[in-house]
Amino acid sequence: MFVGIRIGKLIAIRKWGRNKSSNQRWLFRCDCGNYTPVMVGSLGRYTTDCGHCGVCVNDRGDYKKNSPYCSLHNIWTKMRQRCNNPNNGDYHNYGGRGIEVCNKWNNSYSEFKKWALDNDWRPNRTQKDQSIDRIDVDGCYCPENCRWVDSKTQNRNRRDNVWIDFHGEKIVLADLAEKYGIKQYIIGRRYKQGYREDDLILPPNTLPRRFKKYNFKNEMLTVEEISLKLNINEHAVRSRIYKGTLNKNKKTKKETQ
Repeated sequence: MFVGIRIGKLIAIRKWGRNKSSNQRWLFRCDCGNYTPVMVGSLGRYTTDCGHCGVCVNDRGDYKKNSPYCSLHNIWTKMRQRCNNPNNGDYHNYGGRGIEVCNKWNNSYSEFKKWALDNDWRPNRTQKDQSIDRIDVDGCYCPENCRWVDSKTQNRNRRDNVWIDFHGEKIVLADLAEKYGIKQYIIGRRYKQGYREDDLILPPNTLPRRFKKYNFKNEMLTVEEISLKLNINEHAVRSRIYKGTLNKNKKTKKETQ
């Protein structure tokens, strides 16, 4: 209810926690462009501006470890490195495939900081609680395509996530595992082995092994049936299932002779 209220040259952005005396503070943006946390009790009566009016946002010390904005400055630096520096270890996943930092952010840390503070970035949160995330994973770093999310949300927005159709719904394998209380690696292995739909979420050891069916060239067959088709023993079939190579073209020794 305090957001957006103007007091002198200050506009309320959001709550900023409490000081050592437990007095509530709010983050304000001054008309000069500076940001400042202010104790609620001193507003209006004692404080109507940032105290540095006419001075640009002071970002020079943000890179220092004792600065509350140190982690934000690191995010900005690393973002530009992985998009602009071919020698960066992550360049191939970003700049190497056309991901860029918009000119507004690339040329000005102050602009990036302003966007971050206006979009709920907070210095008292860890990277696990807030990290920069591109909504479109193939899009660039810019205000329209970025947000602050927790690590779980960001991991769900990765390019290498496996999306599947489950009862007519598009869902990530990790979410399916969490929804049904099954370990993610179990569902991932089942999917790799050809399991689909309800077979993905079966409790372990629900059926005897000899009755389980696997996707072999768009047919659901048992190990015994697959071994007869390939003319190899069942142990070799299970080995291919485990390695995820069941449907790959692989000649048997008998076929090569």
